[in-house]
Amino acid sequence: MIVGNARSIPDSLLHGAAFLLIASLVWAGYTLGLKNTKLSPIAVAIVLSYTSFFVTLVMVLSGILKTNLGVISFDDALPFILVQGVGVGVISTIGFSYAVNKLGSIRSLLLGSLSPGLTALLAALVLHEALSIAMICGIALSTIGVILSNRAK
Repeated sequence: MIVGNARSIPDSLLHGAAFLLIASLVWAGYTLGLKNTKLSPIAVAIVLSYTSFFVTLVMVLSGILKTNLGVISFDDALPFILVQGVGVGVISTIGFSYAVNKLGSIRSLLLGSLSPGLTALLAALVLHEALSIAMICGIALSTIGVILSNRAK
Protein backbone atom coordinates (compact mmCIF):
# COMPACT_ATOMS: atom_id res chain seq x y z
CA MET A 1 0.00 0.00 0.00
CA ILE A 2 2.97 2.27 0.54
CA VAL A 3 4.09 1.53 -3.01
CA GLY A 4 0.74 2.85 -4.20
CA ASN A 5 1.66 6.22 -2.67
CA ALA A 6 5.24 6.22 -3.94
CA ARG A 7 5.11 9.79 -5.28
CA SER A 8 6.26 11.40 -2.07
CA ILE A 9 6.12 9.31 1.05
CA PRO A 10 6.22 11.43 4.22
CA ASP A 11 8.26 10.21 7.15
CA SER A 12 5.10 9.88 9.24
CA LEU A 13 3.78 7.25 6.81
CA LEU A 14 7.00 5.29 7.01
CA HIS A 15 6.95 5.50 10.82
CA GLY A 16 3.33 4.34 10.83
CA ALA A 17 4.16 1.40 8.57
CA ALA A 18 7.09 0.46 10.84
CA PHE A 19 4.85 0.58 13.93
CA LEU A 20 2.27 -1.53 12.10
CA LEU A 21 4.89 -4.16 11.30
CA ILE A 22 6.11 -4.17 14.91
CA ALA A 23 2.52 -4.49 16.16
CA SER A 24 2.02 -7.41 13.77
CA LEU A 25 5.06 -9.16 15.21
CA VAL A 26 3.83 -8.58 18.76
CA TRP A 27 0.39 -9.91 17.80
CA ALA A 28 1.94 -13.01 16.24
CA GLY A 29 3.92 -13.60 19.44
CA TYR A 30 0.76 -13.14 21.50
CA THR A 31 -1.10 -15.64 19.33
CA LEU A 32 1.66 -18.23 19.56
CA GLY A 33 1.81 -17.67 23.32
CA LEU A 34 -1.94 -18.22 23.60
CA LYS A 35 -1.55 -21.66 22.10
CA ASN A 36 1.05 -22.58 24.73
CA THR A 37 -0.84 -21.26 27.74
CA LYS A 38 -3.05 -23.47 29.85
CA LEU A 39 -5.40 -20.57 30.70
CA SER A 40 -9.01 -20.68 29.57
CA PRO A 41 -10.20 -17.95 27.16
CA ILE A 42 -12.04 -16.22 30.04
CA ALA A 43 -8.91 -16.29 32.22
CA VAL A 44 -6.90 -14.76 29.36
CA ALA A 45 -9.47 -11.95 29.07
CA ILE A 46 -9.31 -11.35 32.83
CA VAL A 47 -5.50 -11.22 32.87
CA LEU A 48 -5.37 -8.85 29.90
CA SER A 49 -8.16 -6.62 31.21
CA TYR A 50 -6.68 -6.22 34.68
CA THR A 51 -3.18 -5.66 33.32
CA SER A 52 -4.42 -3.05 30.84
CA PHE A 53 -6.48 -1.32 33.51
CA PHE A 54 -3.63 -1.04 36.00
CA VAL A 55 -1.07 0.05 33.40
CA THR A 56 -3.49 2.72 32.15
CA LEU A 57 -4.27 3.81 35.72
CA VAL A 58 -0.56 4.23 36.51
CA MET A 59 -0.04 6.20 33.30
CA VAL A 60 -2.99 8.50 34.04
CA LEU A 61 -2.01 9.06 37.69
CA SER A 62 1.62 9.76 36.76
CA GLY A 63 0.62 12.24 34.06
CA ILE A 64 2.13 10.26 31.19
CA LEU A 65 -1.32 9.77 29.67
CA LYS A 66 -3.71 12.70 29.42
CA THR A 67 -7.39 12.01 30.07
CA ASN A 68 -10.67 13.83 29.57
CA LEU A 69 -12.64 11.78 32.08
CA GLY A 70 -14.00 14.78 33.98
CA VAL A 71 -14.91 16.66 30.81
CA ILE A 72 -17.54 14.34 29.33
CA SER A 73 -20.63 12.82 30.85
CA PHE A 74 -21.15 9.12 31.47
CA ASP A 75 -23.92 9.08 28.85
CA ASP A 76 -21.49 10.42 26.23
CA ALA A 77 -18.84 7.87 27.24
CA LEU A 78 -21.20 4.87 27.44
CA PRO A 79 -21.06 3.90 23.73
CA PHE A 80 -17.25 3.89 23.87
CA ILE A 81 -17.26 1.91 27.11
CA LEU A 82 -19.53 -0.70 25.56
CA VAL A 83 -17.75 -0.97 22.20
CA GLN A 84 -14.12 -0.54 23.25
CA GLY A 85 -14.32 -1.88 26.79
CA VAL A 86 -16.82 -4.70 26.64
CA GLY A 87 -16.82 -5.51 22.92
CA VAL A 88 -13.17 -5.18 21.94
CA GLY A 89 -11.63 -5.58 25.36
CA VAL A 90 -13.55 -8.56 26.68
CA ILE A 91 -15.70 -10.30 24.05
CA SER A 92 -13.15 -10.21 21.22
CA THR A 93 -10.38 -11.36 23.57
CA ILE A 94 -12.45 -14.33 24.69
CA GLY A 95 -13.45 -15.09 21.09
CA PHE A 96 -9.89 -14.92 19.80
CA SER A 97 -8.57 -17.04 22.66
CA TYR A 98 -11.29 -19.60 21.96
CA ALA A 99 -10.41 -19.59 18.23
CA VAL A 100 -6.72 -20.17 18.98
CA ASN A 101 -7.70 -22.94 21.39
CA LYS A 102 -9.90 -24.70 18.81
CA LEU A 103 -8.21 -23.84 15.47
CA GLY A 104 -4.59 -23.58 16.55
CA SER A 105 -2.32 -20.56 16.49
CA ILE A 106 -1.15 -20.83 12.88
CA ARG A 107 -4.63 -21.10 11.40
CA SER A 108 -5.86 -18.26 13.65
CA LEU A 109 -2.98 -16.06 12.50
CA LEU A 110 -3.72 -16.88 8.88
CA LEU A 111 -7.40 -16.07 9.22
CA GLY A 112 -6.54 -12.92 11.16
CA SER A 113 -4.48 -11.69 8.23
CA LEU A 114 -7.73 -11.26 6.29
CA SER A 115 -8.74 -8.48 8.68
CA PRO A 116 -6.99 -5.53 6.95
CA GLY A 117 -8.43 -6.51 3.58
CA LEU A 118 -11.93 -6.95 4.99
CA THR A 119 -11.63 -3.60 6.75
CA ALA A 120 -10.59 -1.88 3.52
CA LEU A 121 -13.48 -3.49 1.61
CA LEU A 122 -15.98 -2.48 4.31
CA ALA A 123 -14.58 1.07 4.27
CA ALA A 124 -15.11 1.16 0.50
CA LEU A 125 -18.67 -0.19 0.75
CA VAL A 126 -19.89 1.60 3.87
CA LEU A 127 -17.86 4.82 3.90
CA HIS A 128 -17.32 5.09 0.13
CA GLU A 129 -13.54 5.13 0.54
CA ALA A 130 -11.53 4.80 -2.67
CA LEU A 131 -9.43 1.67 -3.17
CA SER A 132 -6.25 2.07 -5.21
CA ILE A 133 -4.97 -0.59 -7.58
CA ALA A 134 -2.14 -1.33 -5.12
CA MET A 135 -4.66 -1.84 -2.30
CA ILE A 136 -6.83 -4.14 -4.41
CA CYS A 137 -3.74 -6.16 -5.41
CA GLY A 138 -2.63 -6.37 -1.77
CA ILE A 139 -6.08 -7.57 -0.67
CA ALA A 140 -6.16 -10.15 -3.46
CA LEU A 141 -2.64 -11.43 -2.75
CA SER A 142 -3.20 -11.74 1.01
CA THR A 143 -6.53 -13.50 0.44
CA ILE A 144 -4.93 -15.94 -2.01
CA GLY A 145 -2.11 -16.54 0.48
CA VAL A 146 -4.58 -17.33 3.26
CA ILE A 147 -6.55 -19.70 1.03
CA LEU A 148 -3.42 -21.52 -0.13
CA SER A 149 -2.01 -21.72 3.40
CA ASN A 150 -5.23 -23.16 4.78
CA ARG A 151 -5.42 -25.74 2.01
CA ALA A 152 -1.94 -26.99 2.96
CA LYS A 153 -3.01 -27.61 6.59
